[in-house]
Amino acid sequence: MRLSALSVALVLIAGTGVAVADDLDDSLAALKQAQSAKDVAKVKQLAASIHAAAQKVENVPAAEITDKDTHQAQVDHAKEVDTYGEYALFALATEQPAAAADLISTLEKQNPKSKYLDEPEALTIQLDSAYSKKQTDRALSLANRLIAIGNRKAPEGVSANDWEARKNPALGRGYFVAGMIQTDKGLIKDADRNLRAALPLIKGNNGMTGLALFDLGIVNYKIGQATLNKAKMLEAIKFSQEAAAIPGPQQDQASRNAYNIKQEADKMR
Repeated sequence: MRLSALSVALVLIAGTGVAVADDLDDSLAALKQAQSAKDVAKVKQLAASIHAAAQKVENVPAAEITDKDTHQAQVDHAKEVDTYGEYALFALATEQPAAAADLISTLEKQNPKSKYLDEPEALTIQLDSAYSKKQTDRALSLANRLIAIGNRKAPEGVSANDWEARKNPALGRGYFVAGMIQTDKGLIKDADRNLRAALPLIKGNNGMTGLALFDLGIVNYKIGQATLNKAKMLEAIKFSQEAAAIPGPQQDQASRNAYNIKQEADKMR
């Protein structure tokens, strides 16, 4: 990330402004070293200290400001360094899976409105954390947010190819988690739509694909049963058979589901 203001010499007023600005620059240099060394604890510590120092600069009482232009330059500089601190937390989270949830949680507490929390990788980390903790409402909200962002055009400065490579794994995860939760909540039409959208994006991940197909078998059976739609029942059989062909915890039940649904479908016109 380029910080243009860091290369500009700032003329600072004497006293607190100079001291805080010096602290920010020293902390920034140390942060970059810690980030390069992948030192999670140090990055968290320095990002927090930078944020506190930046807040101090931004909240100088008006009565203490003797030069508005100089103060504004200090504020701009502090905000830019603070933004880099947020970036460092996000970037390290994408490189350190074991510490990812902690780093993104730290970022969220430090600045709930950080732009980096809307990056596909950060949303996926938050989503996986919430889903693993069975925080289903939060997980569904994050999944829907991820789906919305994943369907946007590439951000400015990001090539279409790079955006596809970054967003598709996250988008697949978003569709998958949304569909799984919606199945459990009985939101069968939403689940059907999202799980179908997930399939091409999670191809190759047998664990996710097997579960998605299993739930597609269930929701299409429920839709077919409720609407007396034999075509949906036949789709439910197909999905269940495909789920049964993939090794996993769903395999045996999927096979039984396919058999039982076929018995019902055979009685339908």
